[in-house]
Amino acid sequence: MTEPKQRLPGTTYFVTGVCERHEFRLKPSEETNAAFAVAMMEAAERHGIEVIAVCQMSSHYHSVVHDRYGFLSEYLRDFHGVMGRYGSTRDGVINCKFWSSQDSDTVALGDIASIIEKVAYTLANPTKDFIVERPEDWIGVRTRVADIGTGRGSIHRRPKRFFDDEGQVSEVVMVSSELPHEIADVIGLETFRKRIAKRVERYVAEAQAEVRAGTAKFLGVEKAKRLSVWHASNRPKGRGAGREAEARRRVAAADKGRLGAMLDALVAFREQHRAAWLLLRQGLAAVVFPSGTWVAWRYYGAQRAASKSANPTLEAGPVAAPS
Repeated sequence: MTEPKQRLPGTTYFVTGVCERHEFRLKPSEETNAAFAVAMMEAAERHGIEVIAVCQMSSHYHSVVHDRYGFLSEYLRDFHGVMGRYGSTRDGVINCKFWSSQDSDTVALGDIASIIEKVAYTLANPTKDFIVERPEDWIGVRTRVADIGTGRGSIHRRPKRFFDDEGQVSEVVMVSSELPHEIADVIGLETFRKRIAKRVERYVAEAQAEVRAGTAKFLGVEKAKRLSVWHASNRPKGRGAGREAEARRRVAAADKGRLGAMLDALVAFREQHRAAWLLLRQGLAAVVFPSGTWVAWRYYGAQRAASKSANPTLEAGPVAAPS
């Protein structure tokens, strides 16, 4: 079986959703942006997910979200499910995967510095990926620095295609940015936002310097809009292989001590989960899986230990190095 995922309440995640074969099936348009916003925000409200920041690119999206109740998997199931079915309807295809299971990731963030880094990475992505000179020039769904933590964001009307006028989906949604009190109480909204803005500008300056040096160039919005939804971007370089490399893609923290503790906890969870899974397969009904177990609990009716909040004692340390 694949490595089990632990979903503990109170965890903040860096989420990356990638289209199958890195195709441009999220290519921004008024309708696609609206479908993306509706699918994401309806699922977030349903499962208690607080969206801190998001950026929808053509072949993928990044977001930083806070999982208040441990329902991240349900959120992604509903969000990706609706968006995938919308994409199939829009493109007139059947039995065609929309999302890549191999390249999509959820990374638990263990301190405020890593959250700041991943929010900045998310917001700077249109420039980091050499699409536009400034992130605000991008036309996909994207959180503005000024909107972080304000409960405000871009407003989108439910598309007429695919979505049922008489269904339960909201006619209008706002891609609002929330800041969990666990973060706000430690660093404060203004300081949090200022540090993100500073890091975004560093990303922008680095990309623009590469363009001036002639080692890269910006694609531009108009060229991006002309590309087909079946256009595929270059796949990123390999991120390593093996259990250790895979585990390190599941957690992140700027503080090395905190990162080490998170890796140890993840390894312990997987060992306990495997032991419980083997007992369950033997037919033992009273098996208790470790807290945060999702698949065995959700689909096989297994018991799991009571969850404790994953929220660590957050410290406003230095911004993490670029990932």
